Amino acid sequence: MRTPGWKMNRLAALEMAGALVAAMALAPVANATKTRHVERISQERVIDRAHVENLQRWVSAGHADWCKDARLVAAEELWRLAPDFSGDGFEMSRVSGDAVAGGSNARVTFEWAPLGRRTIYRVTVARFDWLLPIAKETESIVWVPISAELRRHE
Repeated sequence: MRTPGWKMNRLAALEMAGALVAAMALAPVANATKTRHVERISQERVIDRAHVENLQRWVSAGHADWCKDARLVAAEELWRLAPDFSGDGFEMSRVSGDAVAGGSNARVTFEWAPLGRRTIYRVTVARFDWLLPIAKETESIVWVPISAELRRHE
């Protein structure tokens, strides 16, 4: 036995189901229109060979041993670029590169993302095989910052 308002209840249920199906069908379209804007600022360093050779001579003479550590050189560069970076090399993540197997012409990229912000900093450091005659061994070649990048997600 049907109640007097059964047609209205059924119509309301069908309308509700239709609205739900339409919302589910349009959800991917709504998400596709929300693109994330990424602001990217990148800086490639021009390498002054004479300056780098002088740095290598300074380090080979027993000064600034930290220049032989890719992580510490990247941390120093990041500290210069990002005011809230503490300078601790262990706050950074190694993203790419091979410091050991890459030989004397190695590149390593490190990344740091401050907590609570939508910013990512990337620093790439390299060591050059043309410094080997001054350094005498591959492990003693200095690392030099060659690029820095800032990505801000909005």
